Amino acid sequence: MELSDNIFIFQKGFNYSQDGPGNRLVYHLCGCNLKCPWCSNPEGMTLTEKAEKLSVTDIVKEALSCRMMFIDGGGVTLTGGEVTCQKPAVLNLIKALKENNLHTCIETNASITDCEEIFSEVDYMIADFKSPFPDKLKAVTGADINIIKNNLLYRAKTGKPLLIRIPLINSFNASPEDAVAFADFFEFLQKESNNDNLFFEILTYHEYGKEKYEKLGKEYTVCDGFVTDNDVKALAKEIKKRNLKLINT
Repeated sequence: MELSDNIFIFQKGFNYSQDGPGNRLVYHLCGCNLKCPWCSNPEGMTLTEKAEKLSVTDIVKEALSCRMMFIDGGGVTLTGGEVTCQKPAVLNLIKALKENNLHTCIETNASITDCEEIFSEVDYMIADFKSPFPDKLKAVTGADINIIKNNLLYRAKTGKPLLIRIPLINSFNASPEDAVAFADFFEFLQKESNNDNLFFEILTYHEYGKEKYEKLGKEYTVCDGFVTDNDVKALAKEIKKRNLKLINT
């Protein structure tokens, strides 16, 4: 069996509304190209011997057997890790799910090139946008902001749903300057794409990954990540001021 016929995962289960619309069967894929210090799933950053290998056919069969549970517009979500680290197999899986009339969603950092076919094929896309400042983003996460912006604009121009999430983290991206820069780019994205299905969501910092880092024998380096209500309100104000769609899932 070719690699593009296999998906490597480290976790799966059901979740309602937070990983796309409705009740969804969520697969967490192994591998990530970034190094975000607040990652909530550090166990999925690399492909390990503990990874479960599932064929595209097996996943489709499992999803079809769960069809009755996909209430309120639910379906299958691929998250990570970073799903586009397994590009060929992910594209094959999305196409196979859609051929069986199953709704598809991905959660991505949008920082890998040559993913246009995935981004245009998938029904619903959720993407992080971690910082509007290139140097800071590169230094902390390893991401190239130009790749991310190009990918987000490409997806937005398809007219399909795109939810952009901002993980708000103190001392990284929660300043007034960040708020303005975030909103400026989002406004540009809206104007360039004219997409009525473009949404934004603020996620406040949490330490869900801290214990996992410790279990893996890794240092958790975020010391002052929690944000205030005023930090959230400041970013929300800038986004709403530009008549953008701010939601809460």
